[in-house]
Amino acid sequence: MKKVFCALILCFSFFAFAEQSQILSLTNFTVAGDGIVKSSLESSPLTVVCSKEASQAANNKGITLGSTLVLPDDWEGDVGIILYKNLMSCKVYVNDQLIDAIGRPGPRFFFQPYISRGVLVPQTVLKKENTVRFELWNDTGTYSLRMLRVTDKESYQKALLTYNFLDIQIPRFACILLLFVSIYSLFMFVNYKKKKEFLYLSLSSLAFSVYLINVTVYDSTISYLLLKAFLYSCFPTSIFFIIPFFRNFFKIKSPKKFNYGVAILGVILVVGYYFQKTTAALDSWQSIMLIYPVIALGYGTFGFFKSLKGNFKRNISTGLGLLVAILFSAYDMYNFMLNITPFILLQGLGFMGLIIGTFYSLSQEIADTNIKCVQFADELEKSKTHQDAIFSHVKDASSKADSTGKILGSSIASVSTLVTQYLASIDQINSNIQIQHDQVAANKANVANIFTAIDKMSEMVNQHKQFVDVTVSDVNGLTDGINKTDILIKKSAGTIKNLTEVCTAANNDVADSSRLVDDLASYSKNIYEIVNSISELSQQTNVLAINAAIEAARSGAAGKGFSVVAGEIRSLASQSGDSANKISEILSTMVSKIENIQHQESLVSNRLKQVILENSETGKEIEAIFSVLESQLVQSNHISTIIGNLKETVSTIATQTADQKASSEQLNHSLGVLSTITDSVLTASKEQHSSIEELKNNLLKIRNASTENIGVIDELKQMLE
Repeated sequence: MKKVFCALILCFSFFAFAEQSQILSLTNFTVAGDGIVKSSLESSPLTVVCSKEASQAANNKGITLGSTLVLPDDWEGDVGIILYKNLMSCKVYVNDQLIDAIGRPGPRFFFQPYISRGVLVPQTVLKKENTVRFELWNDTGTYSLRMLRVTDKESYQKALLTYNFLDIQIPRFACILLLFVSIYSLFMFVNYKKKKEFLYLSLSSLAFSVYLINVTVYDSTISYLLLKAFLYSCFPTSIFFIIPFFRNFFKIKSPKKFNYGVAILGVILVVGYYFQKTTAALDSWQSIMLIYPVIALGYGTFGFFKSLKGNFKRNISTGLGLLVAILFSAYDMYNFMLNITPFILLQGLGFMGLIIGTFYSLSQEIADTNIKCVQFADELEKSKTHQDAIFSHVKDASSKADSTGKILGSSIASVSTLVTQYLASIDQINSNIQIQHDQVAANKANVANIFTAIDKMSEMVNQHKQFVDVTVSDVNGLTDGINKTDILIKKSAGTIKNLTEVCTAANNDVADSSRLVDDLASYSKNIYEIVNSISELSQQTNVLAINAAIEAARSGAAGKGFSVVAGEIRSLASQSGDSANKISEILSTMVSKIENIQHQESLVSNRLKQVILENSETGKEIEAIFSVLESQLVQSNHISTIIGNLKETVSTIATQTADQKASSEQLNHSLGVLSTITDSVLTASKEQHSSIEELKNNLLKIRNASTENIGVIDELKQMLE
């Protein structure tokens, strides 16, 4: 911005220097033409008014304004004649010789409004005293030469360069900037469709950039009135879109009636240009239309002050743009209403200031986005450290789970060995009980022969006593085995519970890490899209900067300031594009790494869940085993009690054997009790054998589950490594 202001100051200084050159004067003005009503030729502006009938007649030839130019005796060189911001076509004759024509007269007339133009009279045509004739034409009947200036060639060329820069090159530059803002805002709307203010700003900038073309069109095959109606109508069209932009940008809650009324007024003002039949009517309609930008600027100012509490930092540049637009528009409106010849038309520059202020606000949002990118990178680095800690924790937990699984396998192997030994003891007990049962049955069947086989009975009783002693010893060993099995099963249950807790904690850590990585992946993709938009915008900026440089080159020496600005813009656009590409590459790599991490975390989580599930099933099976062992312990105690009773009974039988002959009834009763007890012991022994078989099957299942857990843990360790 500083360079632009320096260029403007340089141009103004250049113009002021040109003013110090030697200035000549035209005198003795006369006028000739049809239907002249009044004229004022004594001082500037020179004004001639013709009747409406004459100006609108088919053979309207305009007017001829004559004057005299007297050169100093020492004059050398060409003479330049400058006409300031006139609204008519003009042919310049010097000494009855056509020098040049500005614009095109007649039914197919065309001329540039409000542009300072001039002609250079060659020295070969000049005399000491010269007649200068201006053939003027327009369709309004009112001719006004706002200012005529006659000077030397060097001053003439400097002045025309200055006016060309002020009247044409600055609007062209503003037009290019507005087109850039339009395209940039359109891209922003494509990426953020919910923010309609970008669309309104794009359409408004586009319409006003077309309106600024008005001063750069020298000639056209299209009708002057139709072309000017279209170009002039772009001004209220721009205002039509800038009002809803203010409403969305400043969050103004205006009544619907007001919104509809302002929109309808804009449509009427836009369409009204196409119903004007003369340039005078166009200018009058333009004067009426000036109320519309006043409403827009007032509406925007209201919104700006209302939004200061919440978004002062973001909106301050837009507020400065509004201030510039108001001051510059007021300057042009003042000169227009009072028919004063302005040094420069500032309306386009004012609106450009408003757009640049808004553009700066949008740039602040992009800068905030870049800051968020840096913060996101820092958070990603911190998250990586946290994630590494989680993986380390999971790896340690896997190692612990591996060692615990091996201990569990060893414990299960020991329990399995004890159960096998226990089954062998049970088989032996069952065999003994079966033998005892058969012997008791034989004894019961041969009760009638007891009295004849006392000696044999005594031996059998002693044998029973030995069997009972063996049975008591086996049952005691079985009870000890069950107690040892119970202790090992409890240890195994505790080990599996600890393993499950470790795996559950590891799974929760992995889930937390996965959520963080998912958030990081979402932020990375959003930033990736924003960076792509910035890259595309930098490319468009580069193209526009090149166009601006081309236009500046066409302007010659007066456009050097713009050439420097265009170069700076192109350099900044290239740097922005390179930075966006680097950020895009970094983000692409980062997104790829994050996706790999997500995949690995998903595999780890699934493996941990599988371990937890297997441990849960193992815990249930151990609980079942524990229940069976409890039942076996109760049954073993019951068997011990029965065998104890059996032992006492056998002792009683042995004691009473000597008196069996005298107590046959008591012996018969004892044998009945013994038969009943033997049946109970045999039944309990068979049930215990079935329970032990079930216990063995459950232990095999636990052993298989433990083996699978160890395999899963080994895979998990390989993944983490």
